[in-house]
Amino acid sequence: MGVKRWKLITSAIISLGIIVLAVLNRHWIVEAFGLLNDAKPGWLLAALTLIALSYLMSAQVFNVVLHSLGYRISLLRLWATALTAIIISQSVPAGGVGSYAFLMSNFNRRGIRTGESALLASLETLSYVVAMLLVFSFSLAYFAWHGLRAAGASYIAGLVGLSVIGIAIYVLTRSEATLRHWLSSIHYALNRLLRRRWSDAWVDRIATDIARGRSLLIHRRRDVILLVLIQLTALSGHSLAMLLVLRALGTEVSFAIVLAAFGVALVTSTFNVLPGGGGTVEAALVAVFSQMGVGPAAVPAAIIFRLFNYWLAAPIAAICYHWLMHEHVTPLINTKRRTMPLEAPSHD
Repeated sequence: MGVKRWKLITSAIISLGIIVLAVLNRHWIVEAFGLLNDAKPGWLLAALTLIALSYLMSAQVFNVVLHSLGYRISLLRLWATALTAIIISQSVPAGGVGSYAFLMSNFNRRGIRTGESALLASLETLSYVVAMLLVFSFSLAYFAWHGLRAAGASYIAGLVGLSVIGIAIYVLTRSEATLRHWLSSIHYALNRLLRRRWSDAWVDRIATDIARGRSLLIHRRRDVILLVLIQLTALSGHSLAMLLVLRALGTEVSFAIVLAAFGVALVTSTFNVLPGGGGTVEAALVAVFSQMGVGPAAVPAAIIFRLFNYWLAAPIAAICYHWLMHEHVTPLINTKRRTMPLEAPSHD
């Protein structure tokens, strides 16, 4: 009952937070809806559909990893999971931690072991960061080609992203004994801090599961590359949706300009802990579009894009969160034999 009450409270907080955010940013939302009157509905519908498909593409990251681990989850649930995780990461301070916790909780309650859930969440995060930095690298190259300078904050954000990847790689490449030692130290520190004694069985379980997941990862190098390509496709889909919004407003621009602007918006938004990026995404898009000569359509296009990309998706994500965390679930059955060796056959 205590766990159910906690989940109900969490769901209520998330739903209330989304409502509060919508009220605080109502002038942006109202303005965006007003701008829709002057746009071509066909292109706007295509943009909205493409954004939904891009979230579906992001869900394929989970599908690939789950398939390699021997699990099957319906595509609709994976889409809802990806959408919810992405919106949480944009809606709360330290959103990456929040989305990670959501993914862990969601997969755990479906019978996926803690180490495997951690592998799923970590691979999603790492593949997204790598894809984001690749898009940002394209932005820098495009600006250099056209004689523009990216903001200093963007360079700093890129360095931060590279640091995160480096730390994650360092941790995941440590030996099982080292991981066990680190987890035991965390367990001991928590016991002292909270003055309670918990079983340390989770230490061995997580260390063993991570080691198994790492072995699976090592022997599936093509899968890792595939995850990054999936994330790149999803980000490109959002960029193409932005292009369609501009076209709906009667402005013709190249996909390269939109992708370059989106790369800057993605990276610079990492500095803003306010929900929805606090307008950082819109400001970055407008700034780059203005430099590239897009014209007066830059501002309304950025607002409409974020309306489709975030504000309309937020209430849907709240519904998905409630559904995923409260529906009755039957623990998943691993289709692979439990006796399989850690050194799985290579896909190479």
